[in-house]
Amino acid sequence: MAMDDYDDDMSSVGVGVTTARIENHHYQQQQQHGQYHQQGQGHHQQGQSQYSAGAVKVGGWRYEDASRYIGEWNQLGQKHGIGHLQFADGTRFDGQFQEGLSQGLGCLWFPDGAKYEGEFHQGWFHGHGIFWRADGMKYEGEFRGGKIWGLGLLTFPDGFHGFPRNEGFFQDCRFMRKRRCPEIVQRAQKCALMARSQCEHPY
Repeated sequence: MAMDDYDDDMSSVGVGVTTARIENHHYQQQQQHGQYHQQGQGHHQQGQSQYSAGAVKVGGWRYEDASRYIGEWNQLGQKHGIGHLQFADGTRFDGQFQEGLSQGLGCLWFPDGAKYEGEFHQGWFHGHGIFWRADGMKYEGEFRGGKIWGLGLLTFPDGFHGFPRNEGFFQDCRFMRKRRCPEIVQRAQKCALMARSQCEHPY
């Protein structure tokens, strides 16, 4: 998610993210304020997890728009299990798929250098994770429906968290109120680490 410009007093920090959408194997990208969603068919996870349980084969496919997928598939021909999805513009997703959508842990890299590592649900950033903007600003915490929503910590490119500290409750990508939440930040870091380690697969 990309962070918008912010005030000197840090009372209002806005967060935006590139939106990626996969629908019927066609990829569309647009800038939206704080959302990422992926639609289409597929599922992805490692080993004999709940996601890989339905995987019946491993293989690759190149789509008409020059995007390509290498990984596990289910009987219906949907991405299902662990896989690697590369788009023509350089956007890349490695992680778990379920019935065509990113579901579970995954890593998403954008062409401008921004990236997200953490949990996905039905194609959205959802759960705990870390988003780095291309300039190095990052958010560690909770996401809901493709947006920064919940408890988390914002760190600026210089390594500082702002003054007053931007730690607390975010709603719709805006910092709303202060609250210490080290357990949420630690969980986001753990999910990001697990997503990263899962991406070290043979595809």
